[in-house]
Amino acid sequence: MLRDMHQLRDAPPFGITAVEGLLTTEAMLQEAVRYVPFCDEHRSVWSSHFARVILEAASQVDSVWKATAKIVDPTTDRLTLKDHFDRFGTLVARQGAVFFCGTSPCIIRPFSVWHKSNFSPPAWWDAYNKLKHDRFANQTEATLDHAVNTVAALLLAIIYSGSCDLALISASLLDPSSSNPWAFTKTGLLRDVTFECRAKLETKMFAHPLGIFGVDNCNLSGYWMSASTRFNIWWALNEDQFRSPRNET
Repeated sequence: MLRDMHQLRDAPPFGITAVEGLLTTEAMLQEAVRYVPFCDEHRSVWSSHFARVILEAASQVDSVWKATAKIVDPTTDRLTLKDHFDRFGTLVARQGAVFFCGTSPCIIRPFSVWHKSNFSPPAWWDAYNKLKHDRFANQTEATLDHAVNTVAALLLAIIYSGSCDLALISASLLDPSSSNPWAFTKTGLLRDVTFECRAKLETKMFAHPLGIFGVDNCNLSGYWMSASTRFNIWWALNEDQFRSPRNET
């Protein structure tokens, strides 16, 4: 535990900025889905508002991972998405975030194209690059689907960077009803908490249960019993999919 406290004490200051950026872009997205509810029929709807969300959230994904890489090697420079894939790909490929602000809760997996350790840019990243290079000519790339996936990607990038734990906790995004997460990991990192802890991070729009995705059999039954009623209900209705190999596909 002492080692874990030292790690939190020495957390880099950019973590606070990263989490604040996540909450800001999420608020932008939350405002947008008030008028265009997230459902299959609306995924391809595009808007200049979605463009702002995509541009801001995707650039922050890049910045969080670059800043984390500089902790290991301060001389690191000019990193590409392929470099991020090499460093973080196996950590985020199977991860998902439960999105609650659509017509029904669903799992968003923004890095699923990295699942089999093959590199290719996610669709939301391609949209980001097109919008960045010519926002007007490529305005139809600014879809609701890309916006939701990009904000989910930022949430997962922050969690799995391993450098923003203190900022996440300080922002009260870790479920207060969770067991002590550091009792379930040898690394002292939230990203390595196992499913036995039943810990999750939750924002206004998303929830991410730690240690659940990419696991063959979670051996959990019944309600999650978190502080979030909406998450407890979602888990009760969907837990079966996390107790079978289907979670690997």
